Amino acid sequence: MKLFVGYYSPEQSEAEDLETHLRSVLSEEGIEIFLASSWESIEPGDLWEGKLIEQLKTADALLVLMSPDALTRPWINFEIGVAWALGTRILFLCHRGLRPDGLPRPYSSVQALDLNGLGHEDKLQRVSDAVALALSVRLPRAVEATPELTQVAQRAEAPSFNSVLRTWSLRPAAHVGEVTHGRFLVGVVLPARLDRAKPSGFQPGEALYVRLFLGPTAEGRFINAMVGGDMASFFETVMRDTTLIDADIRLAAALEEGGVTIPIFVIDAYEAVSVSAPNLDG
Repeated sequence: MKLFVGYYSPEQSEAEDLETHLRSVLSEEGIEIFLASSWESIEPGDLWEGKLIEQLKTADALLVLMSPDALTRPWINFEIGVAWALGTRILFLCHRGLRPDGLPRPYSSVQALDLNGLGHEDKLQRVSDAVALALSVRLPRAVEATPELTQVAQRAEAPSFNSVLRTWSLRPAAHVGEVTHGRFLVGVVLPARLDRAKPSGFQPGEALYVRLFLGPTAEGRFINAMVGGDMASFFETVMRDTTLIDADIRLAAALEEGGVTIPIFVIDAYEAVSVSAPNLDG
């Protein structure tokens, strides 16, 4: 299988960063990556138009970095037009201030990821998840930098939670009502916003917003979830950044905001694992 990566030349560093990551995570799947405008992909003396069309004809998907500047470039639109005519799967990666709702028609009818505001690791994860889904391949299990950190991560969350969360995040509306289990460190606890609470069935003032970290410390990846009823009393008195819980998390709703679908999570059940600084080494 082949992935064609298109981008505007001044954004080459971002494209090469994505290419390096995708080559790493997709290496075992035998995915060939063609980076447009790269001398590694196009040899000196090659005719650009012919080479691009040749590669697009054999590509299984087109990944395009889209920014306000890229949107105006003829070569970007040329590559999209060829892929569109061939019926090739197209993935738009919106960044540098361009959001999916800023794509003109007919591009706005194509799948787009909003990378604005994401950290580097989250950005790479979102892109690799989308590419794996488009090409129907599996990503390798994430591995931390050292064996010690790997053990901590495995103990800090249920084995299946990361994969379920990635699936939910890609298409939240398709998974409303589903429940999964994980282990989390409780972070910030605040009153829930009304626009988040109501779609999930909570009355104003009865729900709490809880930040749940997917690791043993209050940094790195996290989700925001809501809790209400009798369970809210526990979280009102919990010691922030010290309490580890096993919890059932439900995808309760999918809200549309500014052209982006936001998953709303609810804590359906929990069990406190510790009420002091967690010792995850046993």
